[in-house]
Amino acid sequence: MSLFLLGLGLIALGGILSLIPRVPRVLASAVCNGLMILGCAVGVVPAIQVLAGGPLPSLNMPWSVPAGQIELLIDPLSALFLLLHFIVCGSAVMFGIPYFSSYEKTQSLKPVRFFTSILIISIALTFTAQNTILFLGAWELMALSTFFLVIFEDRQERVRKAGFLYLIMSHTGTLCLFVVFLLLGRQAGSLGFSQMAHNKDLLAVGTPIFLLALVGFGVKAGFMPIHFWLQEAHPAAPTPVSAIMSGVVIKCGIYGLVRVISFFPTLPAWWGIVLIMIGTTSGILGVVWALAQHDFKRLLAYHSIENIGIIVLGLGFGCLGLSLNNPVVAMLGLAGGLWHTLNHGLFKSLLFLGAGSIYHATGSREIDQMGGLWKKMPWTGFCFLVGSVAICGIPPLNGFVSEWLIYNASFVLGIHNSNFCFVLGVPVLALIGVLAAACFTKVFGVLFLGNARTEAAVEAQEGGALMLIPMLFLASLCFAIGLFPGVFLPAMSRVITVFSSVEAGEFHQVAMNQAGMLAWIGWLSVGILAVIGVLALVRRLFLVGKPVSASATWGCGYALPSPRMQYTASSYAQFSTLMFRAVLRPLVHMKRITSLFPAAGSFESHSPDAVLDRFIPRLAAILRRVLYRVRDFQHGRVQFYLAYVLLFLILLLVWEFHGVSLLWKKIFLLDAVTKVPPP
Repeated sequence: MSLFLLGLGLIALGGILSLIPRVPRVLASAVCNGLMILGCAVGVVPAIQVLAGGPLPSLNMPWSVPAGQIELLIDPLSALFLLLHFIVCGSAVMFGIPYFSSYEKTQSLKPVRFFTSILIISIALTFTAQNTILFLGAWELMALSTFFLVIFEDRQERVRKAGFLYLIMSHTGTLCLFVVFLLLGRQAGSLGFSQMAHNKDLLAVGTPIFLLALVGFGVKAGFMPIHFWLQEAHPAAPTPVSAIMSGVVIKCGIYGLVRVISFFPTLPAWWGIVLIMIGTTSGILGVVWALAQHDFKRLLAYHSIENIGIIVLGLGFGCLGLSLNNPVVAMLGLAGGLWHTLNHGLFKSLLFLGAGSIYHATGSREIDQMGGLWKKMPWTGFCFLVGSVAICGIPPLNGFVSEWLIYNASFVLGIHNSNFCFVLGVPVLALIGVLAAACFTKVFGVLFLGNARTEAAVEAQEGGALMLIPMLFLASLCFAIGLFPGVFLPAMSRVITVFSSVEAGEFHQVAMNQAGMLAWIGWLSVGILAVIGVLALVRRLFLVGKPVSASATWGCGYALPSPRMQYTASSYAQFSTLMFRAVLRPLVHMKRITSLFPAAGSFESHSPDAVLDRFIPRLAAILRRVLYRVRDFQHGRVQFYLAYVLLFLILLLVWEFHGVSLLWKKIFLLDAVTKVPPP
């Protein structure tokens, strides 16, 4: 625990020093960011020790807050999320040093560094808190610091709207969490997590706790249909902040949901089915809407929703396996879902940092304004390619490993228990994978291949070592997990032992049985890389001493083909989006050609979000009409207001005494007369 606290102390010191006035910019950036990076590196150590089977660090201290206590514990579940948290945050902070340098002439960077340190500390406390008051305090601090980072460029109206939308949704979820932990604390007789775990009394209020937790934590995670803040806030935030939000912040919702579910000694089967349905909806609709996007940060935000769906799908299979007493399904589902949480955090933060490097070089987020960037930014292109292959679940990258476990959970469940869930599982994952591959071939092809479409793309160049090092580090981790998955499986088997209904020995045996399969997957991945390397070497040997010339691609008979003749993001994805036209309902703006010698024509399409752009405006209009009529009750007369208060008190009395007849007896003491004493 001392290393964990030391890491938080270094991060806090970096944030505090950022507020000192009149410090040279270069010195302030080096000291503050350096301390935060060092703190993240120190904080990773205890997380790795716990996942490797070491002792569980803990801290218990009194706190003057009523019913509160500073109670921290790094168990395997906390360690998994802390590992992801410190890796992503350290990488994002390093990437942000050159990224934010372009803002120094127009804006102060002190708020960014200060609130980044607060965000890192609050998330770490959220993952380790073992007391309700401390957990909710850290949760709220995380929400507020994220809000101030999202509105960094607050001069833009869209940024302000995105920030306030995030704040409103975040506090809506927090209200649900207050009720969740109030019910947990009342049933357990304590606000400490240790008293809540393995407590059979929680089963009496399991349904409201589970449903409210789905909303409270689902808002943060981005479950459909309460996702609509996510695709607005991610593009509005600076790219390093977007990487932390997608890589870690939305994972706080997954952590909270898993932590609450783990308290229950037994799980109803319908909990797993509900999670499977949520995962299916979020996974498919997330990738479908990503296909229709032209802004690459907005596209990546929708893919975060998609991968949250895959995570929840795995957790649903795991919970269903626990309720059906099927240890194989439970282990595969829970391990696959939680492992995909780690994998998604790595490759999605890698993709966001790659997107930030492109934005830093070109000043644009529009996919159709790029092209030919592989020649100008080969290292960024390589890292973006690694992230693209990983997010599609293709070997030899890490995304394939976790999705393979979820596939297996679905197969085993369908064979032994429920054909219904089998039908939901395998085809859903296959469909998500195919659509993700279509989406990222579009993104990578239009961004990096072909010819540059704009002058900014022609002049693009790499952002420097401090941008490349974090991306290469994350890419290497994606390779390491994909090539050596068997090394990480024992750690995942320790993580799922936090569930009250898990028998550690039994699940460890299941994990060992799966280790052989993962070892073969690792060797397969090594073989794929070896084949690629051999083919590249053979090609190079064949071309030695031979002249190699380059020529223009065939232009379909045009003498002077231009970059405008290349595929755009819309044209490449047109076939896929037409398949889901009924869901996307795209809006098309077109200027038709009407003469033999026409002026310039145009075609533009975009797909509004079904919830944010369609449902919420209609709901707001209905509420406006209802409230317009309700305002007639506000007369400005005290007599009416007193009558409202009296009526409300009467209704409260009726509610308290469960009916008018019982209230009548209480008022006239009839209950005392008619009550028969017990024998």
